[in-house]
Amino acid sequence: MFIKNLFHLVRHELKLEMKQKHFLSSIVLYIVSTIFVCSLSFTSIEDTKIWNALFWIIILFSLTNAISKSFLNENSDKQLFLYTLLNPRVLILGKILYNLVLSVFLVLLSFFIFNFFIQSDGLKNINFSLFLLAVVLGSMSISSTLTMVSAIASKTNNNIGILSILAFPILIPSLLLSIQFSNLAINGGTAEMASQFIVFLSLINLLIIILSFLLFPYLWRE
Repeated sequence: MFIKNLFHLVRHELKLEMKQKHFLSSIVLYIVSTIFVCSLSFTSIEDTKIWNALFWIIILFSLTNAISKSFLNENSDKQLFLYTLLNPRVLILGKILYNLVLSVFLVLLSFFIFNFFIQSDGLKNINFSLFLLAVVLGSMSISSTLTMVSAIASKTNNNIGILSILAFPILIPSLLLSIQFSNLAINGGTAEMASQFIVFLSLINLLIIILSFLLFPYLWRE
């Protein structure tokens, strides 16, 4: 029953997103316009570290805009309906899973658009599969963190302010690891060299999911 409810919740979120295409379209438009404005200043970046840092800045703010609405846009009537209908653990895991799918899609889209408009000669040595792994693990960590913080912020009066205050300090370790991991991949690193980044980012993702699973029911009762 737990898995069945989880599947139905994720499917419901996907259907709801398809009905409200304006939100997803606005996020995609935000990504494209941000990258295009950056390309007006420079069409290529020789230093791969600068290229990578700019890419992660765009990812961070894009995912923040996309995932912050997980709980903040739900009114009290809908929350009460979900409270009577679903196990809170099903709700938080369903939100996290849906946001993981959404974040991976947005990040991969951002990468291809960013690489199209802004190129770097240093990317010739890139380990593409390892770079994609770094981007996926990093985006998963960001999205799961923002989902839980969005749930906490929804219980306050100053939702957006609390979200910003809580989220960015928590995201610093994930961002640092993701940036270092992707820099290694850009410079032609191997999976053996990146093993510590893979382990640490995977553990961070697992820790956030476990904490959400254990603590969200107490938050949901309020």
